[in-house]
Amino acid sequence: MRRNLASRATDDALVGLACDENLWVRREAARNPATPAWVLDLLMRAGADADLRGLRDPDPAMAPEDLRRLVECGPWAQRLVADHPNTSSEVLSVLATQPSPRLRAAVADHPNTDRSTLAHLCADSEAAIRKRAGANPRRPDAVYRLLRRAGSDAELGILEHDGDSEIEPDRLLELAALGPWGRFLAARRPACPDHVLTSVAADPDWKVRSALLDNHTTPDDLLERVTELPPPFDNLRPLADRNAQVSELLALTGHQQPEVRLACARHPNAPAEALAELAADRSADVRSLAAQHPNLDHHDHERLVRAGSSKDLTMLADPDPELDPAALDRLAQGGQWARQLAVRHPATAPGTLARLLCDSDGKLREWAAAHPSAPQDVIADIRRSGGAVDFQGIADPDPEAPAEMLQRVANLGPWGAWVVSLHPNARARPQATVEPSAIAAPRTNGRR
Repeated sequence: MRRNLASRATDDALVGLACDENLWVRREAARNPATPAWVLDLLMRAGADADLRGLRDPDPAMAPEDLRRLVECGPWAQRLVADHPNTSSEVLSVLATQPSPRLRAAVADHPNTDRSTLAHLCADSEAAIRKRAGANPRRPDAVYRLLRRAGSDAELGILEHDGDSEIEPDRLLELAALGPWGRFLAARRPACPDHVLTSVAADPDWKVRSALLDNHTTPDDLLERVTELPPPFDNLRPLADRNAQVSELLALTGHQQPEVRLACARHPNAPAEALAELAADRSADVRSLAAQHPNLDHHDHERLVRAGSSKDLTMLADPDPELDPAALDRLAQGGQWARQLAVRHPATAPGTLARLLCDSDGKLREWAAAHPSAPQDVIADIRRSGGAVDFQGIADPDPEAPAEMLQRVANLGPWGAWVVSLHPNARARPQATVEPSAIAAPRTNGRR
């Protein structure tokens, strides 16, 4: 729609369309003779090529006033301005507050960024941005030292230690005012003021909220707000105990709230067994912390990497094609990340894929069905039982599907059991049970 508008518009909307995020929209705006010449000129001087689709060297003599004018035109213009060497510190401070990590990273790198802006970027929610700000020669050393005292590593990317227990409350207030990372570090301290703890409990970032689980002074009402669970909270208190027992931490490893699992992954006493599970967690943040933990068994880490995970366990990578199908079968019985690695590996056996066809995760079911080794007879059975073609919801079942076949499908996994439970020929209670939370709002295809 915006692309069509960019080719036809004749008013001031063309300024915004020429600065649109989408390169095809920008191209159409560049071709439109009604697009104001001044915005095209500023964009090209700032570093855009002639058709506004790519980049070229910016004009080193471009005035800061022109860059300030351009920054109000749209997201593409803001990206060019953030990278331009003549952008003023005042404009950079505005760009540092934008939701785009790409913009904030550019500001963190920029030589004109002032110390106050860098102070906040050192406490950004994104580790990569904190690292860039920490490496900027103009970073404020006093803020850097405070973050280090509170537990940050030297690069400001991760939590390195518990922090200095003697940080004064007024310094914790200063820390919390810096940004999300500062609020997280401050809320972990027993001396953190109550109103800061209350604000952290309402923070939109669940990783920041998880800090309250590390603080033994956190009131129960705030724990309830963080975990969305009613009292009692005795089972969560071990997370704030640096001497917690292994059994207590193991009991929390599979908690439904990611805040709790994140706190488990950074606990110094987290056992290898718990970390192996957390290293295959649905959340990349939880996996990343587990990967950094010294107690993670290197064999568990290596198994995930060989199966196709990056070393920090946050992204997909090229798998080892020689990985044993038996090892992939064990992965397919683990956490969501381990199952995702198994379902995309070329050596995964048909029997393993059969179970993944009835996984609780809809995307994994789709990928299993698309695998070259997917067992077609099992796919046919699932569809006869009432599974939708896209493996997301239900469709009209085969009314003559035998009970024995339905039982086989039910035994494959939670989604199979759910599909079979709706079939008129299903036994009263299939042997494979379904947790209510295992199937997330399945869609219906063909019937309700």
